[in-house]
Amino acid sequence: MSNNTLANDSRRHDFDALRAVAMLLGIALHASISFIPGPGFWAVKDTQSSDVFAILMASIHGFRMPLFFLISGFFTMMLFRKRGMQSLLAHRFKRIFVPMLIGMFTIIPATWIVSSMVSGNNESTAVAAADSTTADLRMSAAHGDIDRMKTLLGEDVDVEFPDKDGVTPLMLAALFGEAEAAELLIENGADVLARNHRGESVRDMLAAPDGVTKWVGGLIGIDVDQKSVATGRREIAELLPEVNDDGLATKTSTPQRPASGAGVIAALTNIPLFGHLWFLWFLCWLVIGFAILLSAGRSLGVPPPPRWMSVSTGSYLWLIPITMIPQAFMGRGELNFGPDTSIGLLPMPSVLAYYAIFFGFGAMYFDARDDEGVMGRRWAWTIPLCLFVLFPVGLMSSQETNGLGRFVSVFVQASYVWMLSFALMGVFRRFLSKPSKAMRYLSDASYWLYLVHLPLVILVQAWVRDWNVSPFIKFPLVCVVTSGVLLLSYQLLVRHTPIGWLLNGKPPHAARKSGRVNEFDRTETAGRFGGESNTGANGDAESESRLDSLAS
Repeated sequence: MSNNTLANDSRRHDFDALRAVAMLLGIALHASISFIPGPGFWAVKDTQSSDVFAILMASIHGFRMPLFFLISGFFTMMLFRKRGMQSLLAHRFKRIFVPMLIGMFTIIPATWIVSSMVSGNNESTAVAAADSTTADLRMSAAHGDIDRMKTLLGEDVDVEFPDKDGVTPLMLAALFGEAEAAELLIENGADVLARNHRGESVRDMLAAPDGVTKWVGGLIGIDVDQKSVATGRREIAELLPEVNDDGLATKTSTPQRPASGAGVIAALTNIPLFGHLWFLWFLCWLVIGFAILLSAGRSLGVPPPPRWMSVSTGSYLWLIPITMIPQAFMGRGELNFGPDTSIGLLPMPSVLAYYAIFFGFGAMYFDARDDEGVMGRRWAWTIPLCLFVLFPVGLMSSQETNGLGRFVSVFVQASYVWMLSFALMGVFRRFLSKPSKAMRYLSDASYWLYLVHLPLVILVQAWVRDWNVSPFIKFPLVCVVTSGVLLLSYQLLVRHTPIGWLLNGKPPHAARKSGRVNEFDRTETAGRFGGESNTGANGDAESESRLDSLAS
Protein backbone atom coordinates (compact mmCIF):
# COMPACT_ATOMS: atom_id res chain seq x y z
CA MET A 1 0.00 0.00 0.00
CA SER A 2 1.48 3.33 -1.01
CA ASN A 3 1.97 6.35 1.20
CA ASN A 4 -0.30 8.36 -1.09
CA THR A 5 -3.10 5.91 -0.50
CA LEU A 6 -2.57 6.04 3.24
CA ALA A 7 -2.56 9.82 3.13
CA ASN A 8 -6.15 9.79 2.01
CA ASP A 9 -7.35 7.56 4.88
CA SER A 10 -10.00 9.13 7.08
CA ARG A 11 -9.62 9.24 10.84
CA ARG A 12 -11.18 6.30 12.66
CA HIS A 13 -13.17 8.23 15.23
CA ASP A 14 -15.33 5.12 15.67
CA PHE A 15 -12.37 3.00 16.74
CA ASP A 16 -11.17 5.73 19.06
CA ALA A 17 -14.59 5.82 20.76
CA LEU A 18 -14.87 2.03 20.85
CA ARG A 19 -11.50 1.71 22.50
CA ALA A 20 -12.47 4.28 25.13
CA VAL A 21 -15.73 2.48 25.91
CA ALA A 22 -13.89 -0.85 26.20
CA MET A 23 -11.58 0.74 28.76
CA LEU A 24 -14.39 2.34 30.75
CA LEU A 25 -16.33 -0.93 30.86
CA GLY A 26 -13.47 -2.19 33.00
CA ILE A 27 -14.59 0.17 35.76
CA ALA A 28 -18.12 -1.26 35.59
CA LEU A 29 -16.75 -4.79 35.60
CA HIS A 30 -14.68 -4.28 38.74
CA ALA A 31 -17.48 -2.32 40.39
CA SER A 32 -19.83 -5.28 39.95
CA ILE A 33 -17.65 -7.87 41.69
CA SER A 34 -18.53 -6.86 45.25
CA PHE A 35 -22.21 -7.48 44.52
CA ILE A 36 -21.77 -11.06 43.28
CA PRO A 37 -23.16 -13.66 45.74
CA GLY A 38 -20.93 -16.21 47.41
CA PRO A 39 -17.34 -16.15 48.60
CA GLY A 40 -14.50 -14.82 46.55
CA PHE A 41 -11.07 -13.22 46.62
CA TRP A 42 -12.28 -9.63 46.15
CA ALA A 43 -11.45 -7.24 48.98
CA VAL A 44 -15.05 -6.06 49.46
CA LYS A 45 -18.14 -8.21 49.81
CA ASP A 46 -21.34 -6.18 49.85
CA THR A 47 -24.19 -7.07 52.20
CA GLN A 48 -26.56 -6.89 49.23
CA SER A 49 -26.00 -9.10 46.21
CA SER A 50 -27.61 -10.54 43.10
CA ASP A 51 -26.71 -13.15 40.49
CA VAL A 52 -27.39 -10.45 37.90
CA PHE A 53 -23.96 -8.98 38.61
CA ALA A 54 -22.22 -12.28 37.99
CA ILE A 55 -23.97 -12.43 34.62
CA LEU A 56 -23.12 -8.80 33.90
CA MET A 57 -19.46 -9.34 34.73
CA ALA A 58 -19.24 -12.47 32.58
CA SER A 59 -20.92 -10.80 29.61
CA ILE A 60 -18.47 -7.89 29.72
CA HIS A 61 -15.42 -10.01 30.44
CA GLY A 62 -16.25 -12.28 27.51
CA PHE A 63 -15.46 -9.62 24.90
CA ARG A 64 -13.98 -6.44 26.41
CA MET A 65 -10.25 -7.10 26.50
CA PRO A 66 -10.17 -9.14 23.26
CA LEU A 67 -11.82 -6.20 21.52
CA PHE A 68 -9.29 -3.82 23.07
CA PHE A 69 -6.38 -5.91 21.79
CA LEU A 70 -7.97 -6.03 18.34
CA ILE A 71 -8.12 -2.24 18.25
CA SER A 72 -4.59 -1.99 19.59
CA GLY A 73 -3.33 -4.23 16.79
CA PHE A 74 -5.13 -1.99 14.28
CA PHE A 75 -3.45 1.17 15.58
CA THR A 76 -0.09 -0.56 15.89
CA MET A 77 -0.12 -1.37 12.20
CA MET A 78 -1.29 2.18 11.49
CA LEU A 79 1.71 3.65 13.29
CA PHE A 80 4.09 1.28 11.56
CA ARG A 81 2.77 2.15 8.09
CA LYS A 82 2.99 5.86 8.79
CA ARG A 83 6.17 6.16 10.86
CA GLY A 84 8.19 2.99 10.48
CA MET A 85 9.35 0.44 13.00
CA GLN A 86 11.77 2.58 14.98
CA SER A 87 9.22 5.30 15.63
CA LEU A 88 6.58 2.70 16.49
CA LEU A 89 8.78 1.05 19.12
CA ALA A 90 9.75 4.43 20.59
CA HIS A 91 6.09 5.43 20.79
CA ARG A 92 5.04 2.19 22.45
CA PHE A 93 7.88 2.43 24.94
CA LYS A 94 6.69 5.90 25.93
CA ARG A 95 2.95 5.19 25.96
CA ILE A 96 2.96 1.63 27.34
CA PHE A 97 6.12 0.61 29.15
CA VAL A 98 6.80 3.83 31.04
CA PRO A 99 3.23 4.24 32.42
CA MET A 100 3.24 0.54 33.35
CA LEU A 101 6.53 0.88 35.20
CA ILE A 102 5.32 3.95 37.09
CA GLY A 103 2.02 2.23 37.90
CA MET A 104 3.78 -0.79 39.38
CA PHE A 105 5.36 1.45 42.02
CA THR A 106 2.33 3.64 42.68
CA ILE A 107 -1.08 2.32 41.61
CA ILE A 108 -0.49 -1.36 42.37
CA PRO A 109 0.88 -0.79 45.90
CA ALA A 110 -2.02 1.61 46.52
CA THR A 111 -4.45 -1.11 45.48
CA TRP A 112 -2.84 -3.61 47.86
CA ILE A 113 -2.91 -1.11 50.73
CA VAL A 114 -6.55 -0.20 50.16
CA SER A 115 -7.55 -3.84 49.79
CA SER A 116 -5.82 -4.78 53.01
CA MET A 117 -7.32 -1.80 54.83
CA VAL A 118 -10.94 -2.47 53.88
CA SER A 119 -10.72 -6.25 54.27
CA GLY A 120 -8.88 -6.19 57.57
CA ASN A 121 -10.86 -3.50 59.39
CA ASN A 122 -14.46 -4.18 58.44
CA GLU A 123 -16.53 -7.19 59.41
CA SER A 124 -18.48 -7.28 56.16
CA THR A 125 -15.57 -8.11 53.90
CA ALA A 126 -15.51 -10.70 51.14
CA VAL A 127 -14.83 -13.34 53.76
CA ALA A 128 -17.08 -12.08 56.51
CA ALA A 129 -20.24 -11.23 54.58
CA ALA A 130 -22.15 -13.96 56.40
CA ASP A 131 -20.41 -14.57 59.72
CA SER A 132 -16.78 -13.54 60.14
CA THR A 133 -14.56 -16.41 58.94
CA THR A 134 -17.47 -18.85 58.65
CA ALA A 135 -18.94 -17.85 55.30
CA ASP A 136 -18.78 -21.38 53.84
CA LEU A 137 -16.75 -24.56 53.88
CA ARG A 138 -13.96 -23.23 51.66
CA MET A 139 -13.39 -20.09 53.69
CA SER A 140 -13.71 -22.00 56.95
CA ALA A 141 -11.03 -24.42 55.75
CA ALA A 142 -8.78 -21.53 54.76
CA HIS A 143 -9.17 -19.96 58.20
CA GLY A 144 -8.94 -23.28 60.06
CA ASP A 145 -12.37 -22.81 61.66
CA ILE A 146 -12.87 -26.44 62.69
CA ASP A 147 -16.13 -25.90 64.61
CA ARG A 148 -17.79 -24.25 61.64
CA MET A 149 -16.48 -26.95 59.31
CA LYS A 150 -17.96 -29.69 61.50
CA THR A 151 -21.29 -27.89 61.49
CA LEU A 152 -21.30 -27.55 57.72
CA LEU A 153 -20.20 -31.14 57.14
CA GLY A 154 -22.91 -32.27 59.54
CA GLU A 155 -25.39 -30.47 57.27
CA ASP A 156 -24.13 -32.54 54.32
CA VAL A 157 -22.37 -29.64 52.62
CA ASP A 158 -20.46 -30.93 49.59
CA VAL A 159 -16.90 -31.49 50.77
CA GLU A 160 -15.68 -31.03 47.19
CA PHE A 161 -17.66 -27.90 46.32
CA PRO A 162 -15.17 -25.76 44.35
CA ASP A 163 -15.12 -22.08 43.53
CA LYS A 164 -15.27 -20.78 39.96
CA ASP A 165 -11.59 -21.63 39.47
CA GLY A 166 -12.01 -25.21 40.63
CA VAL A 167 -10.35 -24.59 44.01
CA THR A 168 -11.66 -27.00 46.66
CA PRO A 169 -11.76 -26.59 50.45
CA LEU A 170 -8.85 -29.03 50.81
CA MET A 171 -6.73 -26.95 48.41
CA LEU A 172 -7.30 -23.84 50.51
CA ALA A 173 -6.49 -25.70 53.71
CA ALA A 174 -3.26 -26.87 52.08
CA LEU A 175 -2.39 -23.40 50.81
CA PHE A 176 -2.57 -21.90 54.31
CA GLY A 177 -1.17 -24.93 56.15
CA GLU A 178 -4.33 -25.68 58.12
CA ALA A 179 -3.47 -29.29 58.96
CA GLU A 180 -6.43 -30.03 61.25
CA ALA A 181 -8.85 -28.68 58.66
CA ALA A 182 -7.20 -30.76 55.95
CA GLU A 183 -7.40 -33.91 58.06
CA LEU A 184 -11.09 -33.30 58.76
CA LEU A 185 -11.82 -32.84 55.07
CA ILE A 186 -9.91 -35.98 54.10
CA GLU A 187 -11.77 -37.98 56.76
CA ASN A 188 -15.03 -36.79 55.20
CA GLY A 189 -14.06 -37.94 51.72
CA ALA A 190 -12.25 -34.97 50.17
CA ASP A 191 -10.47 -35.92 46.95
CA VAL A 192 -6.74 -35.63 47.63
CA LEU A 193 -6.00 -35.95 43.90
CA ALA A 194 -8.37 -33.20 42.72
CA ARG A 195 -7.07 -30.45 40.46
CA ASN A 196 -8.34 -26.95 39.82
CA HIS A 197 -8.92 -25.49 36.36
CA ARG A 198 -5.26 -24.60 36.03
CA GLY A 199 -4.27 -28.19 36.68
CA GLU A 200 -2.94 -27.46 40.18
CA SER A 201 -3.34 -30.17 42.80
CA VAL A 202 -3.46 -30.14 46.59
CA ARG A 203 0.23 -31.08 46.54
CA ASP A 204 0.96 -28.05 44.33
CA MET A 205 -0.71 -25.83 46.92
CA LEU A 206 1.78 -27.07 49.50
CA ALA A 207 4.58 -25.67 47.35
CA ALA A 208 2.95 -22.30 46.60
CA PRO A 209 5.41 -19.38 46.89
CA ASP A 210 5.19 -17.22 50.00
CA GLY A 211 4.28 -14.19 47.88
CA VAL A 212 1.22 -15.89 46.42
CA THR A 213 0.13 -17.18 49.83
CA LYS A 214 0.41 -13.73 51.42
CA TRP A 215 -1.43 -12.06 48.54
CA VAL A 216 -4.37 -14.47 48.65
CA GLY A 217 -4.40 -14.26 52.42
CA GLY A 218 -4.55 -10.48 52.29
CA LEU A 219 -7.58 -10.62 50.00
CA ILE A 220 -9.57 -12.92 52.29
CA GLY A 221 -8.48 -11.53 55.64
CA ILE A 222 -5.86 -14.09 56.69
CA ASP A 223 -2.72 -12.89 58.47
CA VAL A 224 -0.17 -15.34 57.04
CA ASP A 225 2.58 -16.51 59.37
CA GLN A 226 5.23 -18.22 57.23
CA LYS A 227 6.51 -20.52 59.97
CA SER A 228 3.03 -21.67 60.92
CA VAL A 229 2.09 -22.25 57.29
CA ALA A 230 5.29 -24.23 56.64
CA THR A 231 4.69 -26.43 59.70
CA GLY A 232 1.08 -27.08 58.73
CA ARG A 233 2.04 -27.90 55.17
CA ARG A 234 4.52 -30.53 56.34
CA GLU A 235 1.78 -32.17 58.44
CA ILE A 236 -0.63 -32.11 55.51
CA ALA A 237 2.01 -33.64 53.25
CA GLU A 238 2.08 -36.67 55.54
CA LEU A 239 -1.64 -37.15 54.92
CA LEU A 240 -1.35 -37.21 51.14
CA PRO A 241 -0.68 -40.35 49.11
CA GLU A 242 2.03 -40.84 46.56
CA VAL A 243 0.84 -40.92 42.96
CA ASN A 244 2.20 -43.34 40.40
CA ASP A 245 2.70 -42.72 36.68
CA ASP A 246 -0.96 -43.56 36.01
CA GLY A 247 -2.18 -40.88 38.41
CA LEU A 248 -3.30 -43.49 40.97
CA ALA A 249 -2.75 -43.15 44.67
CA THR A 250 -0.35 -45.61 46.28
CA LYS A 251 1.14 -45.32 49.75
CA THR A 252 1.39 -42.25 51.92
CA SER A 253 4.66 -40.34 52.14
CA THR A 254 6.03 -36.85 52.37
CA PRO A 255 6.08 -35.37 48.86
CA GLN A 256 9.11 -33.61 47.52
CA ARG A 257 8.91 -29.96 46.61
CA PRO A 258 8.99 -29.33 42.88
CA ALA A 259 12.29 -28.77 41.12
CA SER A 260 13.70 -25.31 41.64
CA GLY A 261 13.18 -24.43 37.98
CA ALA A 262 9.51 -25.35 38.15
CA GLY A 263 9.13 -23.37 41.36
CA VAL A 264 10.68 -20.28 39.79
CA ILE A 265 8.41 -20.55 36.77
CA ALA A 266 5.36 -20.96 39.03
CA ALA A 267 6.38 -17.90 41.03
CA LEU A 268 7.00 -15.80 37.91
CA THR A 269 3.62 -16.82 36.52
CA ASN A 270 1.46 -16.52 39.62
CA ILE A 271 2.81 -13.71 41.80
CA PRO A 272 0.42 -10.80 41.07
CA LEU A 273 3.02 -8.30 40.02
CA PHE A 274 0.99 -6.27 37.51
CA GLY A 275 -2.54 -6.43 38.89
CA HIS A 276 -5.03 -4.79 36.54
CA LEU A 277 -2.12 -3.31 34.53
CA TRP A 278 -1.36 -6.74 33.07
CA PHE A 279 -2.71 -5.65 29.69
CA LEU A 280 0.14 -3.14 29.32
CA TRP A 281 2.68 -5.89 29.94
CA PHE A 282 0.95 -8.09 27.37
CA LEU A 283 1.06 -5.26 24.84
CA CYS A 284 4.81 -4.99 25.35
CA TRP A 285 5.15 -8.66 24.43
CA LEU A 286 2.80 -8.34 21.47
CA VAL A 287 4.49 -5.25 20.02
CA ILE A 288 7.86 -6.99 20.23
CA GLY A 289 6.35 -10.05 18.58
CA PHE A 290 4.80 -7.83 15.92
CA ALA A 291 8.18 -6.26 15.15
CA ILE A 292 9.95 -9.63 14.95
CA LEU A 293 7.35 -11.32 12.77
CA LEU A 294 6.90 -8.38 10.43
CA SER A 295 10.64 -7.94 9.98
CA ALA A 296 11.10 -11.66 9.38
CA GLY A 297 8.20 -11.74 6.93
CA ARG A 298 9.59 -8.85 4.93
CA SER A 299 13.06 -10.41 4.85
CA LEU A 300 11.67 -13.72 3.64
CA GLY A 301 9.31 -12.13 1.14
CA VAL A 302 6.18 -13.58 2.76
CA PRO A 303 3.11 -12.23 0.90
CA PRO A 304 0.36 -10.47 2.86
CA PRO A 305 -2.67 -12.59 3.81
CA PRO A 306 -5.58 -12.52 1.37
CA ARG A 307 -8.13 -9.80 2.02
CA TRP A 308 -11.00 -12.23 2.62
CA MET A 309 -9.32 -13.39 5.84
CA SER A 310 -10.01 -10.06 7.53
CA VAL A 311 -12.78 -8.38 5.51
CA SER A 312 -15.52 -10.91 4.85
CA THR A 313 -17.82 -13.26 6.71
CA GLY A 314 -15.31 -15.94 5.72
CA SER A 315 -13.11 -14.57 8.52
CA TYR A 316 -15.14 -16.64 10.97
CA LEU A 317 -13.98 -19.83 9.25
CA TRP A 318 -10.47 -19.40 10.61
CA LEU A 319 -10.87 -16.97 13.50
CA ILE A 320 -13.25 -19.11 15.56
CA PRO A 321 -11.31 -22.41 15.22
CA ILE A 322 -7.93 -20.84 15.97
CA THR A 323 -9.35 -18.98 18.97
CA MET A 324 -10.79 -22.21 20.32
CA ILE A 325 -7.29 -23.63 20.78
CA PRO A 326 -6.10 -21.31 23.59
CA GLN A 327 -9.66 -21.01 24.90
CA ALA A 328 -9.69 -24.75 25.50
CA PHE A 329 -6.83 -24.37 27.98
CA MET A 330 -8.61 -21.71 29.99
CA GLY A 331 -11.39 -21.49 32.61
CA ARG A 332 -13.91 -24.24 33.12
CA GLY A 333 -15.73 -23.22 36.30
CA GLU A 334 -19.19 -21.91 37.05
CA LEU A 335 -19.68 -18.46 35.52
CA ASN A 336 -16.07 -18.62 34.35
CA PHE A 337 -16.88 -17.28 30.92
CA GLY A 338 -14.20 -15.82 28.69
CA PRO A 339 -10.40 -15.72 28.87
CA ASP A 340 -8.25 -16.19 31.95
CA THR A 341 -6.24 -13.33 33.40
CA SER A 342 -2.46 -13.51 33.70
CA ILE A 343 -0.95 -10.97 36.11
CA GLY A 344 2.50 -12.44 36.70
CA LEU A 345 5.85 -11.48 35.21
CA LEU A 346 5.74 -14.51 32.93
CA PRO A 347 2.51 -14.50 30.86
CA MET A 348 0.52 -17.71 30.78
CA PRO A 349 1.10 -19.14 27.27
CA SER A 350 -2.57 -19.82 26.56
CA VAL A 351 -3.62 -16.30 27.60
CA LEU A 352 -0.86 -14.62 25.61
CA ALA A 353 -1.66 -16.73 22.54
CA TYR A 354 -5.35 -15.88 22.89
CA TYR A 355 -4.81 -12.13 22.87
CA ALA A 356 -2.15 -12.40 20.16
CA ILE A 357 -4.86 -13.67 17.81
CA PHE A 358 -6.96 -10.54 18.32
CA PHE A 359 -3.95 -8.24 18.14
CA GLY A 360 -2.79 -9.89 14.93
CA PHE A 361 -6.22 -9.68 13.36
CA GLY A 362 -6.39 -5.98 14.16
CA ALA A 363 -3.11 -5.43 12.32
CA MET A 364 -4.39 -7.40 9.32
CA TYR A 365 -7.67 -5.50 9.38
CA PHE A 366 -5.90 -2.15 9.04
CA ASP A 367 -4.02 -3.31 5.95
CA ALA A 368 -7.13 -4.85 4.42
CA ARG A 369 -8.93 -1.45 4.34
CA ASP A 370 -12.54 -2.15 5.16
CA ASP A 371 -13.78 1.05 3.50
CA GLU A 372 -17.23 -0.45 2.92
CA GLY A 373 -17.70 -1.40 6.58
CA VAL A 374 -18.16 -5.09 5.83
CA MET A 375 -17.22 -6.26 9.32
CA GLY A 376 -20.12 -5.53 11.61
CA ARG A 377 -22.67 -4.25 9.15
CA ARG A 378 -25.20 -6.87 10.34
CA TRP A 379 -24.97 -5.69 13.93
CA ALA A 380 -28.75 -5.28 14.29
CA TRP A 381 -29.27 -9.03 14.45
CA THR A 382 -25.80 -10.11 15.55
CA ILE A 383 -25.97 -8.34 18.91
CA PRO A 384 -29.26 -10.03 19.97
CA LEU A 385 -27.87 -13.36 18.78
CA CYS A 386 -24.77 -12.91 20.91
CA LEU A 387 -26.51 -11.66 24.06
CA PHE A 388 -29.60 -13.85 24.07
CA VAL A 389 -28.41 -17.06 22.45
CA LEU A 390 -24.63 -17.49 22.45
CA PHE A 391 -23.99 -15.96 25.85
CA PRO A 392 -26.58 -18.03 27.78
CA VAL A 393 -25.47 -21.24 26.06
CA GLY A 394 -21.83 -20.45 26.71
CA LEU A 395 -22.49 -19.56 30.32
CA MET A 396 -24.34 -22.79 31.02
CA SER A 397 -21.85 -24.97 29.15
CA SER A 398 -18.85 -23.30 30.84
CA GLN A 399 -19.35 -25.75 33.70
CA GLU A 400 -18.66 -28.69 31.39
CA THR A 401 -15.13 -30.03 31.72
CA ASN A 402 -14.91 -32.63 28.96
CA GLY A 403 -16.63 -34.28 26.04
CA LEU A 404 -19.20 -32.65 23.79
CA GLY A 405 -20.25 -30.19 26.47
CA ARG A 406 -16.73 -28.82 26.73
CA PHE A 407 -16.45 -28.52 22.95
CA VAL A 408 -19.74 -26.60 22.82
CA SER A 409 -18.53 -24.28 25.59
CA VAL A 410 -15.26 -23.47 23.84
CA PHE A 411 -16.93 -23.05 20.44
CA VAL A 412 -19.66 -20.77 21.74
CA GLN A 413 -17.24 -18.59 23.73
CA ALA A 414 -15.02 -18.11 20.67
CA SER A 415 -18.05 -17.33 18.51
CA TYR A 416 -19.45 -14.88 21.07
CA VAL A 417 -16.29 -12.78 21.33
CA TRP A 418 -15.73 -12.46 17.58
CA MET A 419 -19.34 -11.86 16.58
CA LEU A 420 -19.94 -9.32 19.32
CA SER A 421 -16.65 -7.54 18.63
CA PHE A 422 -17.50 -7.16 14.95
CA ALA A 423 -21.05 -6.10 15.79
CA LEU A 424 -19.81 -3.34 18.09
CA MET A 425 -17.40 -2.21 15.40
CA GLY A 426 -20.44 -1.88 13.12
CA VAL A 427 -22.47 0.05 15.69
CA PHE A 428 -19.70 2.55 16.39
CA ARG A 429 -18.97 2.95 12.70
CA ARG A 430 -22.65 3.68 12.10
CA PHE A 431 -23.19 6.17 14.92
CA LEU A 432 -19.79 7.49 16.07
CA SER A 433 -17.70 7.82 12.94
CA LYS A 434 -17.83 11.62 12.95
CA PRO A 435 -15.69 13.94 15.07
CA SER A 436 -17.01 14.65 18.55
CA LYS A 437 -15.32 16.91 21.09
CA ALA A 438 -17.03 15.12 23.97
CA MET A 439 -15.99 11.68 22.79
CA ARG A 440 -12.49 12.94 22.05
CA TYR A 441 -12.18 14.25 25.60
CA LEU A 442 -13.55 11.02 27.05
CA SER A 443 -11.17 9.03 24.89
CA ASP A 444 -8.16 10.93 26.19
CA ALA A 445 -9.39 10.69 29.78
CA SER A 446 -10.20 6.97 29.62
CA TYR A 447 -6.56 5.90 29.78
CA TRP A 448 -6.05 7.76 33.06
CA LEU A 449 -9.39 6.57 34.42
CA TYR A 450 -8.62 2.92 33.85
CA LEU A 451 -5.04 3.07 35.10
CA VAL A 452 -5.93 4.52 38.51
CA HIS A 453 -9.53 3.44 39.07
CA LEU A 454 -9.11 0.27 41.11
CA PRO A 455 -8.14 1.68 44.55
CA LEU A 456 -10.97 4.20 44.32
CA VAL A 457 -13.49 1.54 43.23
CA ILE A 458 -12.59 -0.55 46.26
CA LEU A 459 -12.89 2.43 48.60
CA VAL A 460 -16.32 3.38 47.25
CA GLN A 461 -17.46 -0.25 47.44
CA ALA A 462 -16.38 -0.33 51.09
CA TRP A 463 -18.24 2.95 51.69
CA VAL A 464 -21.59 1.58 50.49
CA ARG A 465 -21.03 -2.01 51.62
CA ASP A 466 -23.25 -1.99 54.72
CA TRP A 467 -26.04 0.19 53.38
CA ASN A 468 -29.41 -1.52 53.50
CA VAL A 469 -30.08 -0.46 49.92
CA SER A 470 -30.68 -2.44 46.74
CA PRO A 471 -27.48 -3.43 44.92
CA PHE A 472 -29.09 -2.05 41.77
CA ILE A 473 -28.80 1.37 43.36
CA LYS A 474 -25.38 0.82 44.90
CA PHE A 475 -23.73 -0.47 41.73
CA PRO A 476 -24.46 2.57 39.53
CA LEU A 477 -23.55 4.79 42.47
CA VAL A 478 -20.12 3.14 42.70
CA CYS A 479 -19.63 3.62 38.95
CA VAL A 480 -20.77 7.25 38.93
CA VAL A 481 -18.84 8.36 42.03
CA THR A 482 -15.66 6.63 40.87
CA SER A 483 -15.86 7.96 37.33
CA GLY A 484 -16.81 11.46 38.49
CA VAL A 485 -13.90 11.77 40.91
CA LEU A 486 -11.46 10.40 38.34
CA LEU A 487 -12.71 12.73 35.59
CA LEU A 488 -12.27 15.65 37.94
CA SER A 489 -8.76 14.51 38.78
CA TYR A 490 -7.99 14.19 35.07
CA GLN A 491 -9.16 17.72 34.34
CA LEU A 492 -7.42 19.36 37.31
CA LEU A 493 -4.32 17.23 37.86
CA VAL A 494 -3.54 15.35 34.66
CA ARG A 495 -4.80 16.80 31.41
CA HIS A 496 -2.48 19.81 31.14
CA THR A 497 0.43 18.32 33.07
CA PRO A 498 3.39 16.10 32.18
CA ILE A 499 1.32 13.09 33.27
CA GLY A 500 -1.27 13.86 30.62
CA TRP A 501 1.43 14.51 28.05
CA LEU A 502 2.98 11.14 28.84
CA LEU A 503 -0.32 9.32 28.42
CA ASN A 504 -1.84 11.21 25.49
CA GLY A 505 0.85 13.33 23.89
CA LYS A 506 1.63 17.01 24.28
CA PRO A 507 -0.94 19.49 22.88
CA PRO A 508 0.33 22.02 20.29
CA HIS A 509 0.32 25.03 22.62
CA ALA A 510 2.32 23.20 25.26
CA ALA A 511 4.81 21.99 22.69
CA ARG A 512 5.24 25.53 21.34
CA LYS A 513 5.83 26.93 24.82
CA SER A 514 8.52 24.35 25.46
CA GLY A 515 10.17 25.21 22.16
CA ARG A 516 10.12 21.58 21.01
CA VAL A 517 7.57 21.52 18.23
CA ASN A 518 8.88 18.74 16.01
CA GLU A 519 7.33 16.25 13.67
CA PHE A 520 6.64 13.81 16.46
CA ASP A 521 4.80 16.43 18.52
CA ARG A 522 2.66 17.44 15.55
CA THR A 523 1.60 13.91 14.76
CA GLU A 524 0.85 13.27 18.43
CA THR A 525 -1.43 16.28 18.87
CA ALA A 526 -3.08 16.86 15.49
CA GLY A 527 -6.86 16.91 15.72
CA ARG A 528 -6.90 16.63 19.52
CA PHE A 529 -10.63 17.23 19.79
CA GLY A 530 -11.64 15.38 16.64
CA GLY A 531 -10.89 18.09 14.07
CA GLU A 532 -8.58 17.41 11.14
CA SER A 533 -5.02 18.65 10.98
CA ASN A 534 -4.19 21.78 9.01
CA THR A 535 -0.84 20.47 7.85
CA GLY A 536 -1.99 19.24 4.48
CA ALA A 537 -2.66 15.79 3.10
CA ASN A 538 0.43 14.15 4.56
CA GLY A 539 -0.03 15.81 7.95
CA ASP A 540 -3.67 14.76 7.92
CA ALA A 541 -2.75 11.16 7.42
CA GLU A 542 -0.17 11.29 10.16
CA SER A 543 -2.67 12.85 12.53
CA GLU A 544 -4.60 9.59 12.56
CA SER A 545 -1.92 8.03 14.71
CA ARG A 546 -3.00 10.40 17.49
CA LEU A 547 -5.94 8.09 17.96
CA ASP A 548 -3.78 5.31 19.31
CA SER A 549 -2.50 7.10 22.38
CA LEU A 550 -4.59 4.78 24.56
CA ALA A 551 -4.88 1.81 22.24
CA SER A 552 -1.30 1.16 23.17
